[in-house]
Amino acid sequence: MTAWTAALVRVGEVTNRTLVLPLVIFSPTSRCNSRCISCDWWKQSGEDDLTIDEIDRVSSEIAGLGTHVVVFSGGEPLLRPEVFEAARLFRARGQSLHLLTSGILLERFADRVARLFARVCVSLDAPDETLYERIRGVAALTTVERGIARLREAAPVVPITARGTLHRENFRQLPELIDHARRIGLDGISFLAADVSSASAFGRRGSGHVQPIGLDREEVAEFEAVIERTIQTHRWDFESGFVAESPDKLRRLARHYAAVNGDAPFPDVACNAPWVSVVIEADGSVRPCFFHDVIGNVRKTPLETIVTRDLPAFRRSLRIAANPVCERCVCSLKTGWSHAPWLS
Repeated sequence: MTAWTAALVRVGEVTNRTLVLPLVIFSPTSRCNSRCISCDWWKQSGEDDLTIDEIDRVSSEIAGLGTHVVVFSGGEPLLRPEVFEAARLFRARGQSLHLLTSGILLERFADRVARLFARVCVSLDAPDETLYERIRGVAALTTVERGIARLREAAPVVPITARGTLHRENFRQLPELIDHARRIGLDGISFLAADVSSASAFGRRGSGHVQPIGLDREEVAEFEAVIERTIQTHRWDFESGFVAESPDKLRRLARHYAAVNGDAPFPDVACNAPWVSVVIEADGSVRPCFFHDVIGNVRKTPLETIVTRDLPAFRRSLRIAANPVCERCVCSLKTGWSHAPWLS
């Protein structure tokens, strides 16, 4: 099945047809219980979130698109009162579920998360409570750690990893974040640069306002030095795969900030996200990825039509290497025969 999926994806890339959609990122709610400086989801009320009946219809349509994995994202998915009802709808139609979460509500819902989700990724932007509160707006690191421990107890074999967004407030803590992830029993950690370019991603709703969390020229040089030291001191964490990025991919984070400052070209981007996935936001809006504009809404148009008509129309003029949105992307996805989320 996985080889067949990979073959259909490849044929779809060549012919610009959506023959299969292996991955869907779905937001059960736009609400969030953090107030991160890198994101505006916490400003959303959730009043326009899809109803359970609408989610049921979406899950039914996804079943016909060959989707293997549905990633619950946000906002904070666990804030949705009916999130587990929604999860059961997807599970009943054969999808494997992954959860992206702040972790604040994990302790309360660990047993239900353990029953329904095959993988869990927790945001981890600081190794201590003071910095965590400064970055994420709530003093919740200890709460998150208790939730991780409780989930580990409830589901010993479910992979639990962390994702850290590195920016002005925490780039110096890169090695401490790796150590902290290992200390609290996580299976690994990955890192991103903060998105400081998009006007509509991460709940910004076209405001264009982004917190000043990019790195200046001196900080970029310092970040480069931090990365090189970390590559040396944490060699085993890279070799074992505990750090998801290779050393070269980690170096790209500093180069991204240098490019934002106009001091270097942006790192080359290899991505086929619009050929293998879509993002369905809490209000039903559909995007080719987190950063590109909305191409439809499941409240107005069947998902199958969006995926088979509107998504290819978007891709027709997309040139990843030359597109200004892709150029500044901090979260590209490149799948292949042996590397794909639906193989997890």
